[in-house]
Amino acid sequence: MDVVFPCLLILYLSSFRDVFSSPGYEYFKAYIWAFMLVPGRKRVTDIANACFFMKKHISSFERFLSEYKWSTNKVIASLISLLLSVLGDRLMVYGAFLAAEDTTFASKASKKMPGVQKWKDHSGNADRGGYIFGHHWSILGLLSPFSGRWLCFPIIARLIPGKKNPSHFVSTPEGLRPAEFWDVTVSNVLHLWELLGRRALRVVVDAYFANAKFINPLMEKGIAVLSRLRKNAVGWDDPPEYSGRGRPRKKGKKWKLADLLTAFEPEHLSVHIYGKDCQVAAVTRDVWLRHIPKKVRVVVIEGLKVPVILVCTDLTLNAAQIIELYAARFSLEIAIRDLKQHFGFGDYQSTTAIAIDRFVQLCCTAFCIWKLMMLPENAPTWLDDGKPMAIKESALSFARARRGLRRFVVKQIFLNSPLTPDLKKVEEEYEPIFRIVS
Repeated sequence: MDVVFPCLLILYLSSFRDVFSSPGYEYFKAYIWAFMLVPGRKRVTDIANACFFMKKHISSFERFLSEYKWSTNKVIASLISLLLSVLGDRLMVYGAFLAAEDTTFASKASKKMPGVQKWKDHSGNADRGGYIFGHHWSILGLLSPFSGRWLCFPIIARLIPGKKNPSHFVSTPEGLRPAEFWDVTVSNVLHLWELLGRRALRVVVDAYFANAKFINPLMEKGIAVLSRLRKNAVGWDDPPEYSGRGRPRKKGKKWKLADLLTAFEPEHLSVHIYGKDCQVAAVTRDVWLRHIPKKVRVVVIEGLKVPVILVCTDLTLNAAQIIELYAARFSLEIAIRDLKQHFGFGDYQSTTAIAIDRFVQLCCTAFCIWKLMMLPENAPTWLDDGKPMAIKESALSFARARRGLRRFVVKQIFLNSPLTPDLKKVEEEYEPIFRIVS
């Protein structure tokens, strides 16, 4: 089995050895390998067929998801340890780790799956009819700057239970209650914070998360939140000093935050966002927001039509840094797209909650491992895709990685044949075959 695996991949997979039993570890390696090798949908049938080195029936691969004893939490912990050991300080941004969280849908028609229900689609895509029937997932990823861009490593994916078909529950002194949206999203961040050893952490999210139910629990733990406010958001200055007459005022002057651009002289900033340098005009002010117990820093940016209002609970960051970090959130959206296109994020067909959760977590784990394999310092050790000159793609493209892995596997099969003593000569003779199959 290890003959067709790149040596670096075997090294990375060994980080997860203690999570599984001996048979389970073989299935884990097979899943990580097959998620990259198999094009198109990642059904268990396709995964089992791609693992030609394991003479196991498809039911064995299904039992690995539904019956084998292993913990997704331990897989997440091992994955974070691997990222820390490989990337190290590259995960630190302005003195803290940077994470991004967002949600996505997986369309499912089967009513046998737990948690499937009708969800309102906020994307504005008219082709969907305004609603999606399926699962709603929360995804949390670690961000790392890389050559003028950002890389996202999705490490946690959790199912968001709905009100009509609850699948998760929270234990309280009053008893059990169905889990809410904020229970899942906040717990993801706190779980990451614990696994990072409670070190400094910032989380960047979109405007939907600019809610006291999300911000306040994280502020209590010292976790900073970066988000975006609506165009009609308001804030207050500090209350004036007490004059000794009447009741002390609890709030100062009220601002419609978008009006700060006209009330104060904007500062012209040079920022690097979305892979290029830009000039923006912005006003920065520390204000109080409704239901938030501490002051926050607001950056109001001049937009094409309406101002863009960013908010950050970390008062040590300046305006340019806040703008840059919020723009880094886009890398999570790219990661979600790649999870669906290349790793079969929504291709699970199981009807048990544990199997669904494990399948999705394995997708995220495979994504991170293969992204590490594609780093410039790692790719030359195994990747020789021999792509035609007409193909233009990113050095970190998963399509390139899949083509290169198929080429690597076929070459290893030929070169490890006992009937091929002259390996260099054989490699030259079979070069056309390598190009065709890759």
